[in-house]
Amino acid sequence: MVKAKKRRQRSGRSALGKKLLRDIRQSGMQFAALLLLCALATWVFGGLDANWRILENSFETYFKEGNLADLWVKGAAFSAQDITSVDSIAGVEDVLPKVVQEVDCPDLGDGVSVALNAFDGDMRINTPVIRQGEALADGDLRGVLAEEQFAKAQGLEPGDELVLEIAGVRRTFTVRGLVLSPEYIITSKDTSPDPAHYGFVLMNRKAVPELAQNEILVRLAEDANAEDVQKQIEKMLLGSLVMTQRTQAAVSSARSYTNLFHSLSYVFPVLAYAVAIMIVVSTLRRMIENQRIQIGTLKALGYDDHRIRLHYLSYALIPSLIGSFAGLFTGVWILPKVLWRIVTANIRVPAMLRPPISPLSWLMTALTVAMSLGICMLSYASAARESTADLLRPRPPKSGTRILLERIPALWGRLSFNWKMVMRNFARNKGRTLIAMAGILCCNMLIVCTFGLRESIPSFIADYYTGTLDYDVRAELNAQLAGTPESYQARLSAERVDCIMEISLSLRSDSEIRAAQLTVLPNDQSSVRLGENHTVLPMPEDGVLLSEKLAELMHVQVGDFVELLLTGDDLPLRLPVRALAEISIGQGIYMSRSAWEACRKGGFRATALLIKQPTQHCMHLLEEMDDVADLKYPSEQKRSTNRFMESTSVAFTIL
Repeated sequence: MVKAKKRRQRSGRSALGKKLLRDIRQSGMQFAALLLLCALATWVFGGLDANWRILENSFETYFKEGNLADLWVKGAAFSAQDITSVDSIAGVEDVLPKVVQEVDCPDLGDGVSVALNAFDGDMRINTPVIRQGEALADGDLRGVLAEEQFAKAQGLEPGDELVLEIAGVRRTFTVRGLVLSPEYIITSKDTSPDPAHYGFVLMNRKAVPELAQNEILVRLAEDANAEDVQKQIEKMLLGSLVMTQRTQAAVSSARSYTNLFHSLSYVFPVLAYAVAIMIVVSTLRRMIENQRIQIGTLKALGYDDHRIRLHYLSYALIPSLIGSFAGLFTGVWILPKVLWRIVTANIRVPAMLRPPISPLSWLMTALTVAMSLGICMLSYASAARESTADLLRPRPPKSGTRILLERIPALWGRLSFNWKMVMRNFARNKGRTLIAMAGILCCNMLIVCTFGLRESIPSFIADYYTGTLDYDVRAELNAQLAGTPESYQARLSAERVDCIMEISLSLRSDSEIRAAQLTVLPNDQSSVRLGENHTVLPMPEDGVLLSEKLAELMHVQVGDFVELLLTGDDLPLRLPVRALAEISIGQGIYMSRSAWEACRKGGFRATALLIKQPTQHCMHLLEEMDDVADLKYPSEQKRSTNRFMESTSVAFTIL
């Protein structure tokens, strides 16, 4: 008796298994749709979630292993006593002084320069990663370590010679090795990396004894309060500029990349997930409804409700399980790999470090399977409540009811028969109608948002370089050789020549301290359009203009006061904020020349020329002038910035 019952159970399971295989063959497109939709949901979410976690893991591991500095103290020159004083501050674990100076590479062509970093002792802070060649010996005064991307762009290999112009004297060094440095995770002189024209080199301090040590790297103890140490250093070394990991340009830019992809991993994938689940709901309900008569047949043949329910749950379990896990594993592998190649074109990281699949991705995968099973169970439960006789008969159509439009005869009478039938079907199938509308809404949101974001990147870049900047050439001047603004305006033939002065300083408000750049502009300038819709904003006679983003970060508004502490100065300037500038790139501080001169912090010394429509003779003169260090063109800067932002455009395209 028991054996016969077991044989019947096995026979029943075998028959239901055959039925399942037959249903999969007959409804292959529906099962494939379920599988692909579940795969899509987990592919997008898992891929973008893994991407930002890989970036964070790779960056932070690089910073930790490279012993990244916690503070950068910049000044005109630091003595041995200054260095000892910083080292004695409570919470400071280690200090490392060095020389930082931009120097030209005359043999590599015009406009090619490097950031020279000369360390006083072992490179134990911001330790470089040797990619090729060998490390620099302690007593090596003729060798340098060159940035890998810069060296490759210039065709340099270990053993080659590199000529640097230091303090006006050309000196020849030998490239010992090619390196990466956590301090220069993004090597950029302006807005985007350009290894063909700019890089960095590392050398021993004793190789350039004539240069003053102008930077101190500081590592803090784990329990140290960085803000307190920063305040003590600024009080001790008056006029010094202290930068943290949050304000150091390269480090903060790399981390902002991680934050960008972190934000993307939760906004757009959730919409894609919602669309996929809504289609899964509709597809599963339709599949179960199409099996209505077969459910009645199975009941009539004596199959119990539990076995039938398990059979139909497999309709959801098999495609959702295969699709969800396939989407997760392919997403976390393929999507980050595609984006990594583009991100690392701008961000220099030794290796791609994959963390384990996050619990959140596993949760979303499990949720996809669970929701599919839940939807299938609810759909089956709706059919199972009917009697066997009712299930064996076709479902009777829903009774018609008067809809709202029918109560408006003037409008209802104008509709054709087809439109009346459509409206009644909408009212009769409210659930499906709402799912369809929500699905279309989410799909359109995804399409419009992703295309809009993809187009907005080149749009705001073009907006800055062709709208905010109204000049054709920017001539960088040599600080030691620069002349007066009047002399340049007299010598250069162009529609307009504006001289500007740029200074790095510490900007302070009641709640924030940030490193920023002050740009001093002529009172009547029109080369930088800071007003609304790219209009020329009149420069105030006193006070400063802040970019809107910088004002937001500093928690100040028009009328508030800010302090500007110049490097090497011990008395900060306290000035009112007179206006906010609308710019999309290059957040900073702006001041008129008359306002600067009223501060009595030194005369106006031009650091760059902004030239509008220069003549051919003007361009030839600029190329021949000794006091012109480099020529930059907004059109070229626009193209390089677009290349720098390419990774985000690719992410939007994938979405």
